[in-house]
Amino acid sequence: MAIDGLAKAALQGQGLGGGISSEGNQSSRIVYPAIVVNDEDPLGMKRVIARIISLDESGRINGGRDRDTPDEQLPFCVPFMQNHVHIVPLVDEMIYIILENPSDNSAPRYYMGPQINSQFKLKFQAYAEANQVFKYTDFNLNQTKSANAEATAVLPKAGDIALQGRTDADLILRPREVFLVAGKFDKGTLNVNQTTPSNLQLIQRENDDEELIPRYSQANITSTNVNIFSVRGKYRDASISEFEKNEDLKSFGELADQLHPAVFGDELIKLLDLVVRVMLNHIHTPQMPLVPFPESEDLAAYTVDGALQNIISNHVRIN
Repeated sequence: MAIDGLAKAALQGQGLGGGISSEGNQSSRIVYPAIVVNDEDPLGMKRVIARIISLDESGRINGGRDRDTPDEQLPFCVPFMQNHVHIVPLVDEMIYIILENPSDNSAPRYYMGPQINSQFKLKFQAYAEANQVFKYTDFNLNQTKSANAEATAVLPKAGDIALQGRTDADLILRPREVFLVAGKFDKGTLNVNQTTPSNLQLIQRENDDEELIPRYSQANITSTNVNIFSVRGKYRDASISEFEKNEDLKSFGELADQLHPAVFGDELIKLLDLVVRVMLNHIHTPQMPLVPFPESEDLAAYTVDGALQNIISNHVRIN
């Protein structure tokens, strides 16, 4: 066995491998995977305490560079990511530690992480599982379709750039598209949320048909309740709330109740068309109601408790 190989075997036997090692670099190695043991920085500067460990073939902790140092004596790790992107690794997650001085175990340490291997485990992934990223795998071997094809519609794909939250909220940047989503899955599952989806899509589109607009932009907002309001806008007085019959409104909170329902333009035109035709075609004698005809009977259905409610949205609110 080569000397480098012997050195590697000896280091691994003493638990100094740290879970991954390269031939002949142990004397100058500065990057180690580590497990977070404390994430409560009293100054709120995203520092953590982490332990450089090694795992045996069964996934059990087996020594490591920090094997002789109690948790309370481990140096804290300074985040290597600027504060514009806020993420703090959790206790028992895996991070990468960069040693400022490899010969001094108490010297300043910097970290990047956490290492999360699956988009379905952004909330938390334990060190022993995250460490499997170093396990050798043959690429393009026995390819199969995704186990959750629906989820691929709302998750970042290869080529996308995304900022993913811990719990079910993403900002995804795709070619000429921005997709912001909250609650992409049903709570506590990996089932795509089709009941209460909430997302904003900004996209640039093109048409090949010469009779259509060649290029256009589009903003699509999807949510159970959509509130569009200005702080200088006109909030509705409680006295006019009697004109809206909307059982869902009491579920949407105080702000939605202060806003006006959006009007369906085509439904409003339908009503105005009826009014115009009745005005132009009605027949009546003085002091008597107009003589009924089909359009006047259709118009009679437009009362507060009747067809007038078809003109307003129950879920889009404006001021």
